[in-house]
Amino acid sequence: MKKFVELIQRVHNERFSVVMNKIAAEKIPVAFLSLAPIDAAVEIVKNLRGQGLNISKLITLQPPPADSELDFDIIHLSDAAKIYPRLEYVLVIDDVAARVAVKNLPNSKVLSINRGDTEHIYQVFMNHLSDLQDVYESLIDEESKKTFCGYWFGNMSNRIGEIVYSSTPHYILSGFIPEKDAVIIDGGAYDGGTATIFSAMGCRVYGFEIDKISFETAKKVAAEKNFVIENCGLGSYKHEMRYTPSGSYANHFDAGGSDITQVTTIDAYARENNLPSVDFIKLDVEGAELDTLKGAKISIARFKPILALSAYHKLEDFWTLMNFIKSIRPDYEFAMRQYPETAEDVPLIFNQGRDEIYVKLGIEPELRKFDECVLFAR
Repeated sequence: MKKFVELIQRVHNERFSVVMNKIAAEKIPVAFLSLAPIDAAVEIVKNLRGQGLNISKLITLQPPPADSELDFDIIHLSDAAKIYPRLEYVLVIDDVAARVAVKNLPNSKVLSINRGDTEHIYQVFMNHLSDLQDVYESLIDEESKKTFCGYWFGNMSNRIGEIVYSSTPHYILSGFIPEKDAVIIDGGAYDGGTATIFSAMGCRVYGFEIDKISFETAKKVAAEKNFVIENCGLGSYKHEMRYTPSGSYANHFDAGGSDITQVTTIDAYARENNLPSVDFIKLDVEGAELDTLKGAKISIARFKPILALSAYHKLEDFWTLMNFIKSIRPDYEFAMRQYPETAEDVPLIFNQGRDEIYVKLGIEPELRKFDECVLFAR
């Protein structure tokens, strides 16, 4: 309870809009860190200064020019940590620059200024304190509670350094791991990456992917890695839905979509295919997680499967998913983890040579985003 109250106080006083208004109103000197060429970075700083921000230093990874007539300093990253008094605020406009700043300037508050409607998130947070407190108190371990607080504070402050990331693969958490021969439902199979992991553990995996392009990729993997893949979606009832195929991992219902896919329910699929049980359900279905759970009520009530649910597509999923699960089986226990995206998760976003760039910057070759939070239940 104490930690949750502290979270409320922090987000009230340190949310992004409050801090940025303070920086502008009090003309607080701040630094801007950019990975762009110096000429481009200088133009960005000039623009930000024109908006009323007192940017006194541009931090760069390139050698600063010997002579400059600018009214702000250009310094190399290696010298930034030596500045006294320390830089209280460092502004960035992309998540990679944020990670570089967090790693090299750990005593500064690193603010990402080019993302998210933090005030909307704040209003949702304040309007659902009772729901969120129930979620917080239902989490069974301290790491889950730190993850919860990091997610909400990080998203309202735009400080990626506050996010608590798990070091394990997506959807894999000690105590929530399926046993050998377990029947796995993989909703949102994409290219078959997660299904491959569970299949290698000796599980019987049934994957579902609506996108026909991704399905063709996953079908080849399924033949090699020994799991079943279905070109259909999951929901609360059987129907058809429109979508636009893209080969990405973010396909969802689109009334104007060019293609149609079939949607079934987990309960219907288990019954029609004579599955002996449903032991583990993983869902990353672009905001349709709750709807899909509604189509799995019988399986949840009967088998109490382990659940690994993406809980970030809609803010309300943070409490609606847990509340729905409890309404079926009050004896569930819950945990939470947040993940970076790696080349293994979404290989298409990592092109050749990208790993070398990350290594050169001194950070892990992964994308650390503000979302990718997973609710586990057992």
